Order: sequence, then C-alpha cells, then structure tokens
Amino acid sequence: MSEQVNKQWDGLTISRELGIGVYFSGTRHKRFTLRVAVAGDLIAAQEQHPNGPFQLTTIEVYRRQLLSLGDIPVEHLTTELLREGLTEIDLAVIADADAELEKKLTPPSAATPTGVGSNTPLSGTATE
Repeated sequence: MSEQVNKQWDGLTISRELGIGVYFSGTRHKRFTLRVAVAGDLIAAQEQHPNGPFQLTTIEVYRRQLLSLGDIPVEHLTTELLREGLTEIDLAVIADADAELEKKLTPPSAATPTGVGSNTPLSGTATE
C-alpha cells in the first residue's frame, strides 16, 4: 500500500525535520514528509471539528497531509497525538514546509505575472 501512496504523491511532497519532535513510544520523532494539501483535507477537518477552534482544524489538516512522522505508524498518527505532543515551534516548521511546498508547486505564470498587459504600463512610462 505504501507504494500506492508514494506513486500518488510523487513529486508532491516535502520532507523536513522538526526541532523538538513528537514523543511516541519512548522516542521523539522528528523527520516528517508532508504531501500537498487537497480540497478534501480542509473540508474533512471542518466536518470533523465543526465548532472547533481554528488551530484544531489546522492540526487536523496537517495530520491528513502527513505521510510520515519519524517511525510513528500511520494508524497512530492521530490528531490527538499531534494536539498533545506537537509544540508551537514544530507546528510552525510544518506550516513553513506546507508554504514551501505550495510555492514549489505554483506554476511560474501564477507566481509572477508576465506578458504584454503587465509590461505595457512600465514601457509606456519609461518612454515618456
């Protein structure tokens, strides 16, 4: 099954390391792989925690995106584990990795506008 997951997310992941890590089964687990977020992640998180605080929804979304965290078996990588064991510092590391992944996957045309429309005003003012 992990081969299917790897193929499905091939090129759509980022791996980083937490500063402190999540304590599980006598060990702090730091190395993680995060996949790109999909629309269903936020929808499912909001359905699961309809009246929950924003931070809980955020942790739920990241839990869904985490393909691995150290040697923690996927079935034990729960929102409750992250809620109780993830420090604010490490939450920021995951958020940064998520932003970095999104930036990496953003097409160049969406990141920097190009073309006649964006160049015309500049060239028009340069010649005046």
